[in-house]
Amino acid sequence: MRKWWIAALTLALAVGYAQVNFPSEGDLDGNVEELWDENHVQAAVKEKVKVIIPPRYALHLTEDEWNLNLNNPPAAPGPYVFYPQNPRPPAEGCYLVPKAVKTRQDLINYTLSGGVFRPIGTYPAAKDYNGDGKLSDDEKGTLICVNHKVLQKFSNDPDGWQLSVSVTGTPTSGFGYFGLADLINYVPMGGFSTDSLPYGPHVVAQDPGPTGGWLDDLIVEGFWFDGSELDGTYTIDVTFTLAGL
Repeated sequence: MRKWWIAALTLALAVGYAQVNFPSEGDLDGNVEELWDENHVQAAVKEKVKVIIPPRYALHLTEDEWNLNLNNPPAAPGPYVFYPQNPRPPAEGCYLVPKAVKTRQDLINYTLSGGVFRPIGTYPAAKDYNGDGKLSDDEKGTLICVNHKVLQKFSNDPDGWQLSVSVTGTPTSGFGYFGLADLINYVPMGGFSTDSLPYGPHVVAQDPGPTGGWLDDLIVEGFWFDGSELDGTYTIDVTFTLAGL
């Protein structure tokens, strides 16, 4: 009888020891589970991780001010010709457009037909390029000044994003034409031009998914002084807004 009691006690202690070192399958503390096989040759634990990712829209502009003084306009580094196979924008600086280009449609047609934008650093735009002492029709005309900046944007919205631009300023007219184009990897996404303010908001780029990290847009801004501009000092505010679709 005594031997049976000792054997039973020994078995109970053994079971208790096993339960301490190899707890039964199940949720131990509400967070962790421990599993093993009957032979106690392996163990596995399962962790539950909860991740919260908030919706985020962010913008950063590499240049937040551009001062253009036509008393000494900055000449572009060289001539510019638009090539459809390589649609890169003109470099920063000012260019002469022949006087035959008088309207926005004329400017579009001139650009798409391979017209040459000549660098110039004077206003009004006139320069004796061939040095013959005369100003031919293609050596006088209107002035276009171009500036570049990079807009860095971030969106994790799975439904997509859109970038819009609004323009305000004082005075609201008389500054010639202000234009803006958005390019991603040098591919034109959208743009606009206006000779009066306020203008917009106007959507210049969009995509049906997230940006995939920080996505850079090349923003090309320009003024075209076609002779309708009036003397004075003008302040133009350009607002970029990134939002969901």
